[in-house]
Amino acid sequence: MPVDAFKEFPHLLAPFRVGDVVYRNHMFCAPTGHTDDIAPGQPSTDGLMSFERIAIGGAATVAEGEVIIDHTEFSKDKWPRDIVNRQNYNYARMADVVKRHGAVPTMELCFTGSGPSKPSIGIYKATGRPLEGPCDMEKNQDGLPVKAMTEERILEVIRDFGIGAMAAKQAGFPMVSIHAAHSRAFQHWFSPQENRRTDKWGGDSAENRCRFAVMAIDEIHRVCGRGFPVEIRISGTEIVPDGYGIDEGCRIAEQLDGHADIISVSVSAMDTMHPESFSRTHLSMFYEPGHHADVSAEIKKHVKKSLVGIAGGFSDPYLMEKVLAEGKADIINMARQLNCDPDLPNKVRAGRPEDIRRCMRCLTCFSQTVSHGDMLCALNPEAQRNREVYYSLPKAAKRRTLVIGGGIAGMEAAVTAAENGHEVILCEKSGELGGTILCERDVSFKEALHGYIEQQKRKIARLPIDLRLNTPVTHEYAAALKPDAVICAIGSDVAKPPIPGLELPHVHSAVEVFNDPSLTRGKVLILGAGLAGTELSIHLALLGKKSEIVEMGFMLNDGGNSCHGRAVLDMLIQHEIPVHYRTKALEITAEGVRCQGPEGEVFYPADTVVYAAGMKARTEEALSFYDVAPIFHIVGDCKQSSTILNATGTAFTAAKYLGRYD
Repeated sequence: MPVDAFKEFPHLLAPFRVGDVVYRNHMFCAPTGHTDDIAPGQPSTDGLMSFERIAIGGAATVAEGEVIIDHTEFSKDKWPRDIVNRQNYNYARMADVVKRHGAVPTMELCFTGSGPSKPSIGIYKATGRPLEGPCDMEKNQDGLPVKAMTEERILEVIRDFGIGAMAAKQAGFPMVSIHAAHSRAFQHWFSPQENRRTDKWGGDSAENRCRFAVMAIDEIHRVCGRGFPVEIRISGTEIVPDGYGIDEGCRIAEQLDGHADIISVSVSAMDTMHPESFSRTHLSMFYEPGHHADVSAEIKKHVKKSLVGIAGGFSDPYLMEKVLAEGKADIINMARQLNCDPDLPNKVRAGRPEDIRRCMRCLTCFSQTVSHGDMLCALNPEAQRNREVYYSLPKAAKRRTLVIGGGIAGMEAAVTAAENGHEVILCEKSGELGGTILCERDVSFKEALHGYIEQQKRKIARLPIDLRLNTPVTHEYAAALKPDAVICAIGSDVAKPPIPGLELPHVHSAVEVFNDPSLTRGKVLILGAGLAGTELSIHLALLGKKSEIVEMGFMLNDGGNSCHGRAVLDMLIQHEIPVHYRTKALEITAEGVRCQGPEGEVFYPADTVVYAAGMKARTEEALSFYDVAPIFHIVGDCKQSSTILNATGTAFTAAKYLGRYD
């Protein structure tokens, strides 16, 4: 039954005003942008539809991220988004599509300076000039030279912020944000470590170090009006030992108070790629949701006039409400969560919080953006495929569809097929839906994944799906059902590495240990530094069990998710879990494992040995069903042992197009 939303979430759902702008609730879309930009720096049609989809879902704001304002940065080799170009009509279209659904479009203005890798390297390559910062430095985090900005240049950039904001306003944006965190220019100026100037723009004085940002905010208000809200995103703490802490973050916020309308709090070191910074800036699954709320709470004590926003892995509306009710923040910002479920705000308002597809913070979206240019989602196969979903496909002819296997892929295939009007029979050989991944159901940092599995189970119970548990499917059984289509989603098996001693009683697979951590005793040695092995070592550490890892390669195997790989590395550092790279297991004995390391043979004592050599796709078994029906698809791990993203994506596509073109 729906809950009484306005009773349960009074702060979260309440509309409010800042300047001339009314926001329909306290759930903001944090600046994320879209990778599919076209010259000259415009969001493409797919980008527009991505922003529109978030607006349809009920968020108060929809934000385009990291739009450059510095006219000297414009080049095809540099960061593509710019607002000043007079032919940039698609930003006006973005503002329109967002506003017509009741959300407030906002644009995050950015000056790179000596900032993060991609923009700064692009600027240096395109112009050959040193990067710009508060002081001369031999090199920044990318190994590039940095030259101190003159006062004339500082004032020029301040004017550029005003010009950029006015261009955004003329394009239909009722507010802007300034990116002053995550190693963007102003964070370098805020930093007592980097800003060692002796004039009014730096030094020991927080007022001087913040002057550049304060004057940029004031310039925007001067040209756009005081009723035009300006948000600024800061790092409340730089996290790492040699960066500034929360005390300095509060001093920075005090200087910005009353100038910025909203101070949005994040955390990050200057080197945002450092694993200990990256996985807290982009909060990984290993940290509790809302991890940064204590940072915003401390800053809020020092802010009297501005509102304070907070981001950090929020997906539970009850937690969001609690943070607001306790006065730790005034606004909740979400980025990945609204990619995973853009309808979260509408579901909260409708009193259906249990229907929210909660982001599991696996960082697949971020990693896919970096590696392939698409901000896909492991749990939401419609993410970034908005044009495909929006435009009408040919009407689906009803198909009698047999889905074999009730894991992640099988459940998605069954749900999508049933929602598109097909007759669906879902067979699962075990007594429960969920597949092999159920072994991780008690892993604390996988709570969101298993919430998603339970949600899929509820959908299957509601839909007209003929669910048959404890039903192994043979070729004969499948053929007897006379299906029009077979979607095979039978998954994969645990891969056993060819190591002598693997059958000894103290040796177990990672799946077995995830299912029953009590199998481990004493000193635990894990063979394999893929995600299964590393995540298991973290899980054991959280249970108070120590382990170490042996890996044949020279680095962690992140399974193609480099961003989550950084999060895993952060945890290995935090929990002091040793990893022995370039080390091959030769033999398992009762006392431990004999290995070949980079400096010769080495023996690692162990009371328990766990092998985590990946999974082996059940491709041959899947192919045995190819002639059962006229339509045949293999989806998920039985085609290629891979990721949840692969499982949901292949299953959704097979079921979505079923009966339309076949």
